[in-house]
Amino acid sequence: MNLKTLVFRFLTRFLLPVAIIAAAVYGFMQLKGSRPKAPAKTVTEQVWGVSSHQVALRDIAPEVTLYGAVEASETVQLSSTVNAFVNQVSIGRGDRVSKGQQIIELDDRELRLTLAQRKASLEDAKTLISTEKNSHQTNQKALLIEQQLQAINQKNFDRQQQLVAKKVAPTSRLEDATRALQQQELSILNRKNTIANYPNRIARLKSQVTQNQILLEFAELDLERTKILAPFDGRILSVDTATGNRVRNGDLVVKLYNTRSLEVRSQIPARYLPMMQTGNSGAALAASISHQGKTYALQLDRLSAEASASQGGIDAFFSLSGGQEIEVGRNLQVKVKLPTQINVAALPPLAIYGQNRIYRIIDQRLEALSIMRVGDWTSPSGEQLTLVRSAELQTGDQVMTTQLPNAVTGLLVETR
Repeated sequence: MNLKTLVFRFLTRFLLPVAIIAAAVYGFMQLKGSRPKAPAKTVTEQVWGVSSHQVALRDIAPEVTLYGAVEASETVQLSSTVNAFVNQVSIGRGDRVSKGQQIIELDDRELRLTLAQRKASLEDAKTLISTEKNSHQTNQKALLIEQQLQAINQKNFDRQQQLVAKKVAPTSRLEDATRALQQQELSILNRKNTIANYPNRIARLKSQVTQNQILLEFAELDLERTKILAPFDGRILSVDTATGNRVRNGDLVVKLYNTRSLEVRSQIPARYLPMMQTGNSGAALAASISHQGKTYALQLDRLSAEASASQGGIDAFFSLSGGQEIEVGRNLQVKVKLPTQINVAALPPLAIYGQNRIYRIIDQRLEALSIMRVGDWTSPSGEQLTLVRSAELQTGDQVMTTQLPNAVTGLLVETR
């Protein structure tokens, strides 16, 4: 096979397909380039229809709605002070009691016996004083007699001494006279000592009388305490005993609270604290609660000295006038009227995004503004509005009151 034949075969087998493909690509590109172009579409910006509210800056006393619980600042647990059986329980949980009303009666028979014993001990101590006084008078009289006897013995001693000296009488008679004289002197010394210690014996007996008197008063007090009385007008929270039980000194029997000590405890968010503390320094802040169709007035009594570690607020205690029928532990809404705030705007709640943002409408474009909530307010028409403050808000500004999920500064809107 010659060289020309080989070259021909190479050209037909390899170069011809390449040339055909290149021609096809060139033809396709020419057709694509000659296709007529579609006209460009004009993009129109979407306009969002929204509602708006015109701002009017005013001086308004805001209201804050809080949540609180009814508590009693005066709650007591009555306990038995004696060991006795329970004769009668006159009350039950939830009952109302008046001051001085008997709520539990204990068996007093053992205590009456103790009382009788204390009375007898006291009378015995008083009798000992009377006996000692009589003995003292007897000792004084006996001392006079013994002194007279001593004088007689002294004369007898002198006479016997003279007789012995003259050797008229035996020595034994002088010894007897000496012994009698010394015995009488000893008797006088004992009598004088007894008389001298009379004040000490009387003081000791009087001390015994006092001790017995105290024991008697304790017995009388224990007897009185067998009747457990209500210390104030209140309501029973729990009864921890029953008829027939034996209670000991210190056993809890009843828990109750003073219905005149009811108060509402509510936590104040940190953002309202400056206003409430300012108001608390002067006139008391007014508040109210509603329960079973009735409205009860509250008054800020005090603020807690301890802040909440989790939320940063502090507890406020509102005194409750009336409302004794409200149960302790009841959770209620508390509406607090704060001091008047200057230059605040009353906006519908829908105008507020998150906690501190609104959108002002300027030339149909939205503009985000940061605000600070200062409370709520009910308009004369009954509309519930939120009071806000912002240095950028002016009277006459239009604020969007529609909640748009894509609200952002610069968004095109149209008020309806």
